[in-house]
Amino acid sequence: MAPHLETMTVSTLQTLHSFDLWGVIVDQNILGQKKIERYRALSTQQQVPKETIERVVREYRDLLDGAAYAVGSRKSEIIDAIDAPAFANNLLPDYTTAFFSDAIIVMREIIEAGEKVMVFTSKPAEGLETQLSSCLGHRVDNIRFADKNDSVAFLDLFTLQQRFGMRWISHTADELPELIAAKNSNLFHPSALIYVNRNGSNSVNDVQNKGICRYTNDLRDIEYLSLSTL
Repeated sequence: MAPHLETMTVSTLQTLHSFDLWGVIVDQNILGQKKIERYRALSTQQQVPKETIERVVREYRDLLDGAAYAVGSRKSEIIDAIDAPAFANNLLPDYTTAFFSDAIIVMREIIEAGEKVMVFTSKPAEGLETQLSSCLGHRVDNIRFADKNDSVAFLDLFTLQQRFGMRWISHTADELPELIAAKNSNLFHPSALIYVNRNGSNSVNDVQNKGICRYTNDLRDIEYLSLSTL
C-alpha cells in the first residue's frame, strides 16, 4: 500500500504522472549521438588520451543500447563522463531536436485534462523546462532527479509531491531497474507502471517476468487518463 496521505484525502489531490526523460520523452539515439560528437570534439581539444575517449564513448553507447551493466549502478558515472566537457564549457543540450512525438502528445493530453505531469530523471536537466514547455504549449516546471534504481527515491518524492497536493499514480520508463525500484516502493498500482520499448533491449516476457505488466511501443496506446481511477 502507498504511504499514508496524512490529512489530505485522495479526492483533494491532483493526479500526477511521471515520465523518465531519456528514452521516454527524448530519443536517446538522436540526442545521444550529438552528445558523443560534442564530447569527442571537446576532449580532443583538451588532449584527453584517445583510449579514455573511446572507453567513455563505448560505455555511453552501451547505456543508450540498454546494456544491463550500464543502466544499473554505473549509469550516473557514465553520464557524468560524457557530459563533463560540455558542462565545463556551459553548453546545454538542445532537447527540442529529439522529443518523441508520442510523448509530447500524451503529456499535452494529460495537462489539458487537468492532470499533472512530472519529468523524473536520473540527473539534472538544465534547459529542459523552457524547451519542453515551449513544445507542449504548457508550462512544465515539475522536473525532478534522483537515483531511480533505489525505491527510497520514489518514496521520498512521493512524500514531497503529496505535500504539494499531488497524488502520484504512474511512472513510465524504458529501463527495467527503475521500474523494478518503483514496483518495490509499493506506491503504484501494477497497471500504472509502464515500460516503453525504445531500443529493443527487453522483450515483453523480460518485462513481465520482473512484475511490470504494461509494455508498449507507443505511449499513445496507454490510456493515462483512465489511470486516475486506479
